[in-house]
Amino acid sequence: MAVVLLDFVNTVPPPLTAVLVQLGPVVAAIRHALQVVSWRTLWYDACLAVAFWWALCLFADVTLRYLLPVVLVVALCIPPRQQPPPTTEQSLQNTVTDLITIYALLPSRPSVPSSSTLIRIAAISYVPYLLTTYFVPLRILFALVGTLVLTARAPFGAVILSTLSRSAWVRWSVRYLLSFVTGHPLPPVVLSHQPRPASPTPVPSLAFLFTIYENQRWWMGLDWTAALLPGERPSWSSPPPAFQPVSPPNAFTLPATTTVYVADGKGGRVKRTATWHWKEPEWKVVVRRDGGTLSRVERTIPEEHASAASANGTAGSRLLKAAGIMGGNGSVPLVEADTGVEEGHEDVEEDNIATDGDGWVYGDNKWEGSSWKGGMGKYTRYRRWTRVAVVTETVDVVGAGPLGIEAADDRSDIPFPPTPGQHVHAVGTMTSSPRGSPEEESPLRQRLRRALSKASNP
Repeated sequence: MAVVLLDFVNTVPPPLTAVLVQLGPVVAAIRHALQVVSWRTLWYDACLAVAFWWALCLFADVTLRYLLPVVLVVALCIPPRQQPPPTTEQSLQNTVTDLITIYALLPSRPSVPSSSTLIRIAAISYVPYLLTTYFVPLRILFALVGTLVLTARAPFGAVILSTLSRSAWVRWSVRYLLSFVTGHPLPPVVLSHQPRPASPTPVPSLAFLFTIYENQRWWMGLDWTAALLPGERPSWSSPPPAFQPVSPPNAFTLPATTTVYVADGKGGRVKRTATWHWKEPEWKVVVRRDGGTLSRVERTIPEEHASAASANGTAGSRLLKAAGIMGGNGSVPLVEADTGVEEGHEDVEEDNIATDGDGWVYGDNKWEGSSWKGGMGKYTRYRRWTRVAVVTETVDVVGAGPLGIEAADDRSDIPFPPTPGQHVHAVGTMTSSPRGSPEEESPLRQRLRRALSKASNP
């Protein structure tokens, strides 16, 4: 998330801006200290922090007695900085990033026990505390407690805790001690040979981002319509480079519920059922304004036959004139349909292309020269419709039987595994409903095909 200085100054109140600017070095120092004690930097930085803590605990008396005046004099003799450096976008970005890092590194706040529980803990631990401080100096106790705190997030600390937690004796001892100190009774004993639950076991779901391209072409007298030339991308297609025909958003369907039976290695079967559902209520258009960030906004989905309804009267002659203007001799340079790749889309990062407010990206007659502005020389445009779906899988243990895939219905057009033309942002099964047959083309597309055939064969 980039911070623009002008936008930041205009939106953030001046007192908060002044505080962020003045406390920037302090925030950076706190962030670095938290990263060191959390073992997020080099390991020897954290080891030096532990050594410094031991030195502070063991030699605090001598240090404060003999070195405190010297430290104060040296600190007062250091000349202050005459003028702080000017604030830039980078400095504000660093301060905001440091605050986010500090918030992420802070431990979660533990739950506070009740007053009666705290009084019981203090009463029980008072005598052991007196005995411990009688035999062990306080500075050693502080050093040991600080070492435990500083190494709690260390990699070896996590390994030690994981190893100890695997021991049933250690777990029972900790639970019994906590129950005795807090006064809370132990939970009831659960037998290890409990029967398996009858309900299926849920598996963490996967989120899929489905993307559909809406493609349009400009025709003289007809404005922007879904009537495209034969051989180029369809009006609704999959993402590049395939540009396979897909159903429009209002007719797009998710894959059917699929059940897979696999062997469990013990003579039985494991039933894995995958169920699809939409995570988002509506389709959203990808919008990236010039100089802005990528966002997904809701827009009204166009009707499937809206373009065909507008083609009446002299639509055929208008299309013929438009084809003559754009191609000169009545033909338009097209991309070979069997290649599956259109020029200008092989090395383009789609997420970095600017769009207008409705998500449209305008191009020339060959779908090249992408721009967020329409106008002279812009005859094609496209935008991306996206929607997030979630596939939830449940696992259940069943008896012996046949293995394989069992779909919820008898549809035979569900590919498994997915075909290369499908586009998802995760590994999984996906299907797209095919477009209608050539006999179901819109009247405008049929007139365009006849007009081009007449112009090419006089």
